[in-house]
Amino acid sequence: MIHKAKDLTPDQRVVVEGLLGRSVAENEAISIRSLVPGSTPEWLMESWESAECQDVDGLSTEDIDAEIAAARKARRSLSQTVEQ
Repeated sequence: MIHKAKDLTPDQRVVVEGLLGRSVAENEAISIRSLVPGSTPEWLMESWESAECQDVDGLSTEDIDAEIAAARKARRSLSQTVEQ
């Protein structure tokens, strides 16, 4: 996925800058990907796949945030089911 820094939420920007160890410019393209096969959590892969099916380039950051929130909720529900 590629985003412009200006399209990230403040929380997303903090995370990206923390990972990069530097500030990002407003129009800088930010590419998010996994370099090690199998290192991406399944819930995140499902979120990415869902976003791709919905044409991720056409999604707003709010839509992307909602997709991530839904994946996290599903993951929490699964964890609670397994614990019971």
